[in-house]
Amino acid sequence: MKKMGMHKGHYGKYTGNAKWSMDHAHTKVTKENYKATERDDAAHIDYLKRDVLYDDHHGHSDEKMTADEKHISKLAGDMKYDKKHHGSPAKKQFKPQDINKNGEIEDWEIGKAKAMNKHK
Repeated sequence: MKKMGMHKGHYGKYTGNAKWSMDHAHTKVTKENYKATERDDAAHIDYLKRDVLYDDHHGHSDEKMTADEKHISKLAGDMKYDKKHHGSPAKKQFKPQDINKNGEIEDWEIGKAKAMNKHK
């Protein structure tokens, strides 16, 4: 049974004018949709890069190419932010913490952080 309003989409292929991505720029990234968002942004960057090369080869305006390059930079920044805030917790590094709240980080607290990083 197909759910109403749900669309599978074309992962890995930029579909900027697809009916289900009309408000793509305002879609909130969550841990549930992070991977799909990452694929879509990567495909969008690939499309823009090819567009810049096409424009350069065919003598189109520098203004349009500059706008595409700025868009690429913005998407790359968004991807970096999303990875940091919504990416896999397995890739995050544990930092030593003052677990016993005595005002200093002791050797055993450093060892615990190292062990947690080793077993991710």
